[in-house]
Amino acid sequence: MDESLPPFLRIEEAARLLRISRSAAYEQANAWLTTGGETGLPVVVIGRTKRVPRAAMLRMLSVGADPTAST
Repeated sequence: MDESLPPFLRIEEAARLLRISRSAAYEQANAWLTTGGETGLPVVVIGRTKRVPRAAMLRMLSVGADPTAST
């Protein structure tokens, strides 16, 4: 699955993968920035845009997955 994702996802793309609304994803991205990365959706700011790193997205998607299962 990780090769099918770009290195950085738009907030809307991350929201679809997480099955949350676009506005909820933006709220969580802003929470990440406001709390210095303690809570929220991990993002990096590039210019005026926010992007979710693929590695962070894969970590979030794997929460609760069987650690003994092959990926």
